[in-house]
Formats: sequence, C-alpha cells, structure tokens
Amino acid sequence: MEDNVKKLRTDAAFTMKKLYELECCTSANPPTECIFINKYKIRGLLVGLAEQAKSLLYTGSLDAALIWGFFTAKLANNYIETEEPRAEARKRLKEVVKYMNSRTDVPDKEALIKFSGLLQYTYNSLAVASDPVAQDGQESVLYWLEKAQSAYKKHKAVFGESEGPECWESLGIPFSPSPRDYLIKEVMFEIGYTTTLLMLAQTYSNNGDKQKSADCCRETLWRQLHFGPLVDKILAMFGALNHAEACLPVIADCEESIAVPPVDWLVNALHRFDPVEWARNASMLSEFYAEKGEFTSALECLMLSKTILCDRLQPAEGRDVSESCAELRETKIWADVSRLTAEYSLRLLEQGSKVVLGSRFTADSATANQGRNAPTYGKLFNEDTSAALLEAFGKDAGDVGLAEIIGVLSKQPETYSDAACLFRWTCRLLSEASSYYTLDERCTDAIELIRAHARAYDFLASFEPDLSRRCCMQKRRVDLLDALLSKLNPQFYMVACRQIMFECGDALTALRDLNEMKLKNFSAKHSKPDSSATAEMERQAKKVNALARRALGMFERLLSSFKTPVDQTEPEFYEEEWLYSVLMAHFHSARLQSKLLTGNVASRAHTLNLALDEYRQVVAIADRHAALSYKLPPEVDIAREMIHLLPAQMSRLRADD
Repeated sequence: MEDNVKKLRTDAAFTMKKLYELECCTSANPPTECIFINKYKIRGLLVGLAEQAKSLLYTGSLDAALIWGFFTAKLANNYIETEEPRAEARKRLKEVVKYMNSRTDVPDKEALIKFSGLLQYTYNSLAVASDPVAQDGQESVLYWLEKAQSAYKKHKAVFGESEGPECWESLGIPFSPSPRDYLIKEVMFEIGYTTTLLMLAQTYSNNGDKQKSADCCRETLWRQLHFGPLVDKILAMFGALNHAEACLPVIADCEESIAVPPVDWLVNALHRFDPVEWARNASMLSEFYAEKGEFTSALECLMLSKTILCDRLQPAEGRDVSESCAELRETKIWADVSRLTAEYSLRLLEQGSKVVLGSRFTADSATANQGRNAPTYGKLFNEDTSAALLEAFGKDAGDVGLAEIIGVLSKQPETYSDAACLFRWTCRLLSEASSYYTLDERCTDAIELIRAHARAYDFLASFEPDLSRRCCMQKRRVDLLDALLSKLNPQFYMVACRQIMFECGDALTALRDLNEMKLKNFSAKHSKPDSSATAEMERQAKKVNALARRALGMFERLLSSFKTPVDQTEPEFYEEEWLYSVLMAHFHSARLQSKLLTGNVASRAHTLNLALDEYRQVVAIADRHAALSYKLPPEVDIAREMIHLLPAQMSRLRADD
C-alpha cells in the first residue's frame, strides 16, 4: 500500500512536469488551435492521474486524497478554460468538497495543514464556475468565496504565520521538501487568499455593495504590497544562481531526473508585484473614497500610487535617474494616475466653489460628511508618501509641515490661497496627463483634459475677490474652450462639440456678467462723468453687449446642432442626456436678451420680446418632456414666472415712452 502511494506521488511529480511543458507551449504559441490542442492534452494527463489517485482513496492515505483533490480541481478548471458547460466543472469541484468534508477521521489540525490550501483553491474555483443566477445562500459566487475566506481564517487561527498548507505546486516535490519549500507553501496560501479577496471585491461591486467592495479592494492592495517583497525573496532563492542546484534529480533512487526543474512550476506560480497594475487599482479606489467625502483616504491612494510607480520602476543599470523619470512621466499609467488625481483635486475645488457661491448643491452627502469618520492619513497602507506630497504641494512646500500639506490637499478650500494651491496642482496634473493624451493621437481623452482645465479656472474664479482678475480667469476659460472647439470636426466629434458649446456659452455669460459689474462700479464712481468717463462707460457697455452676443451665438450653435438637416426644424423630443443642456441654453439666451444694454425703448422692447420667446421655448420643451420631470432644472419654474412677468414689464415700458 505504501509503495502504491509512493508511486502515486512520483507519478504526480512527473505529470506536473509534463503539464508545465504543455502550459509553457500554450503561452508561447498563441494561435487558438494550438492552445486548445494543448488544453485537451492537459485534460488527458489530469484525468489519468486523478483516476489513479481515486483508486487509492480506500487506503485512507492523506497524500492520495490530496493528489486526487488537486488533480480533480485542476481538471474542473480545464473544463472552464476550454469554454465547455460549467455544470461538469461544478460537479467535480463539489465532489472534492464533499469528500474532504467526509474525512472526519482526520484530526482537525492534521486536516488543516493538509487540505486548507486545496479547499481554498476549490472554493475559489467554484466561485468562478458558479451559476450566475444563483442567489446568496444557494451556492452563489458569494457563498463559495465566503467559504474560501472561512478556510483561510480557520487555518490562520490554528497555525498563525508559522506554516502554510500543502499547495498544488508542492506536489511537484514529492520527497524531502527543503525549508524554503515551506516558505513557498505559506506564500501560495496567502496569494490564494488575495485572489479570494479580489473576487470578493468584484462580487460585492456587482451586488451594489460599494463599501464592502472597497474594503476588500483595499485589503487586496495592502496584501500585494506586504507580500511583494516575500515573493521577490523566493524568486531570488530560485533564481539563475541556484538553477544548477534546482536541476538535481528529485528522487535519489531514480535513474531519471525530471528534465524541467520542479522549482520552475513553483516559480511560475508566483506573480511578481506589478507596480503599474497596483497604481491603477489604487488610483481607481480613490474615486470611491472621494465620492464618500473621505478625502484623506482618497489622497493617500493617489499619493501612494505615484510613490509606488517612482520607487518600483527603477531605471535600468547605467541609465540616468532623471532620464528614466522623464520617460515614466510620458507613460499611460502615469497619465492615468495624474488624470484621476486631477479629477480628485477638481472635486475639492468644485465643492469649495459651491460653498462660496451659496449653491443649492452644497448640502450633498459627500460635502456634508467630509472628513467624518475618515481614517487618519497613512492608516490605509502605512507607507511613506512624503515625497509625493511635497511634489504635489509645489515650490513652497519646504516651509510647510506634512500635516498642513495634507490638510490643504484633502479639504475643500475656504480661502483663495488654498484654492490657488489646488488649482496649480490641478494644472500640473493635467499637463502631465496631456503629455500622453494629445489631441493628435488620443483626441477624446485630450478633449476631456482641456475641458477639465477650463473648469479649474471657473472654480478658482469663485474665490478671487478682485473683479479684474476674475474676468481674466473667465477669459482664459473662454479661450481654452473656443480654441478647442475650432480644432474639432463636428461630423466626427458632435457630442464633444455640443458639450464644449454649452460650456463656452456659460463661460461667455459669466464673463459678460463680470464686465457688467465692472461697468456698474465705474458708473458708481463717476456719478457726474466727464467726457472721458462717458467714453469709457460707452466702451465698457459695448464690450458687455459684444460678450452677450457671443454667448447668444454659442448657444444658438448648440441648439442648431439638434435641428434636422433637411428642413432645419427643432426635434419634438430630445435625448435625455441633452435635455438639461437644451433647456439651459434657451434659459441663458432669454436672460442674455433681457440684459442687453439698449439706448431706446423700441430696442429694449424688442430684446424683451426675444427673451419672452426663449422663456416660452423653455416651458414648451419641458411640457413635451413631462415624463422626465425629475430631470428638469428649477429654471423651468423661473421661466414659467417670467412668461407672466415680462408682458407686464413690456406694457409699462411702452406706457412710459
């Protein structure tokens, strides 16, 4: 009996060598036909060894049970990989679970050290093979993942960090495992649990539980950081320097050695820490924290993403560090992290701007809960990000403590100084992203970056007390959007053009209002104007009207883009995504018409009449879209009131003439 089990272990080791060779061939020859041919060869090997092991289950040997369980689970995954019905995979995986649970004759501690890794792998595989329509508690994806989590925690409760269970890779070294093989077992068990957490994060996200998804995602990222150096240590152990030792025969009394060293499949199963993927996932996690108003957590994710990219992507030997950093800043991942960081900074600027302007949107949940119950900066990952924080703050960071920097970069600004700091940071980030996302090569993304740049000027203007400087900021916003619009062909970028037209019209309207305020301030200072003051007021009035007409023209271009090409008629119904823009374009046009500075009653009556027509358009369009009443802005109610008020105003105007 012992000889049969020993032979089984030897056969399993040789079979793993053949499996490894076939898997390497699969990855080296990408054509689909070759891949599937090898997959079916792999299946034949798995079936043969699984049946051989199953025939020895009657002996009660834990080794036979372990080999049968792993080869059966691998066979089930082979069915999934060859895109066959998953019922067969589920059947085989459940057979493994049922048998393992039936081995009540095995002492708990011995069973844990032998089978915890197998159960973890099987439960993770069952989650992949689960029926998508299965509900919680009915062998759903979540059910099996929680089983895998329970198997991990139970093993850890008994053994702690001292010893990992048997794993698939350890089957390739059947006799006299070395101390470093125990290290590999521990790491493979931890990697398996990281996989469980990753799938849990995806499952919770699909179920709409964003908080649990984020918690699992954060723990996954932490574990990748924590175990990354350990994986590197193992890879160094089995690296090129130790390859000769690794190639020694596995079985001392066997004349034939395994051609492929057993460490090869051990090392093949270890995935090195990928700083690019880690930074991408961490920066995306920051979006969840920012939406919740936990800006310190969001900032930590973003700063650590940049730190990891800079620290882990080391320059090649002989390369200049500054040259390597310059190349890093032109990569897609750096652009993506910079872009997400810019969105985070813009969110802070926008919320601060709304507070300053007394917007009706200030009481949203994210702002109301800002900083409440949020962890202290650095508690998510316990990593040093001081260099990234200093770079984010800018040139004056040398005189400021890290706590103050974190405060400025993680709170909505209340003063112009803090807003200006966020604005400068945003502009640098957008510039970094624009190095990769250029208009010529990646137009759609470049458009979004330029629009974000324009929004940054708008938000900063809310904090600026000086009227002339506010005008300059809105002028810069107009210039950015106008220049962008002139470079786009509406035939190919109609959606983007409409968005830019609306934003440019809004910017021109804001600039017009600021210039009118300047005119009123100037008039108040010159109650008895001389000829030069009168000329200046006339010049400013013309400028106000010119800006108003430019804004009207921009809104007209937007509205004309919806008209049918044949007869230039307005559509009866607008798409839901454009309804707000259309209504507000008419509303702004009405307001602009009513505010045109005129020199006589007839002109004034004419502009009011045009404004009345625009207000009527707002109401008519809103009434045609009554089913979308929840989408209608409050300006619709203002338009209804103005339809009643403007005729009376026009009548009084004519009566006074």
